[in-house]
Amino acid sequence: MTMHSSKGLEFPTVAVSGIGSMPLEFGNQRGEAKLLYVAMTRSTEKLLLTSHRRSDFFKQLQEFKPCLSATA
Repeated sequence: MTMHSSKGLEFPTVAVSGIGSMPLEFGNQRGEAKLLYVAMTRSTEKLLLTSHRRSDFFKQLQEFKPCLSATA
């Protein structure tokens, strides 16, 4: 399911992949951050975020939650 279509839904476990590709180079950073927030808050119990590289969003998430596992 896409992040766009997840709005308003809830799931026990949510996996969001591709954080390393966000934000897009010429995209709307604020809009992408809001979309990521929507995707992340669909989880009621467990949330898994994956990244293939250290993007701006990846770095910001690490600062927000230092206990995130950084394997990228």
